[in-house]
Amino acid sequence: MNTQPTDEAESLLSPGEILAEAMGRSMPLERYHALLPGVAAALRECDCTTVDRIAMWLAQLGHESGGLKFMEEIADGSAYEGRTDLGNTERGDGPRFKGRGPIQLTGRNNYAAVSRWAHGRNLVRSPTFFIDQPAQLAGDTFGFFGVVWYWTVARDLNAFADDGDLEGATRAVNGGLHGIKDRRARWNRCRRLGTRLLTIGEVRST
Repeated sequence: MNTQPTDEAESLLSPGEILAEAMGRSMPLERYHALLPGVAAALRECDCTTVDRIAMWLAQLGHESGGLKFMEEIADGSAYEGRTDLGNTERGDGPRFKGRGPIQLTGRNNYAAVSRWAHGRNLVRSPTFFIDQPAQLAGDTFGFFGVVWYWTVARDLNAFADDGDLEGATRAVNGGLHGIKDRRARWNRCRRLGTRLLTIGEVRST
């Protein structure tokens, strides 16, 4: 029996179901519905208002987080210990500032920068918020703040999306081409959803 959704069935999907489909249905649908307001707000903040931009956003975050399933890196972060290029200069910085959020923000430097950015926008209480409370970046709300900062401030990822440059976007997110096969599969799946992706960003919190 064919259990894949038909084009007609897909046209009737709710925004939460479209998000689940785009992310490969890695979790129960209820979880995607719960994350939908945060995803929608982040897409708007990232100025991801076209199919190409949303598809790239969902593909990159989908790979990094296993379809939004993992908001914190599975590894313990010890591999980042002593990585001065990430700003990890103090003992324990590797595990403390391991990858968090759906884009897996990593390293003391990034945690400090997103703290200053979020504080400047009155989103957090202090300019060292995520340095002091790094686990907050793995939450459903603050994790997407990290995405917005990285997508728009640390990198100009929409430029890669507009050019259809998956490899360039992957290097900007990952520093190399790790997982490029999965990222490409996710990107193609999202692009096949076409203008239905736009309904995700139209969701507003109630």
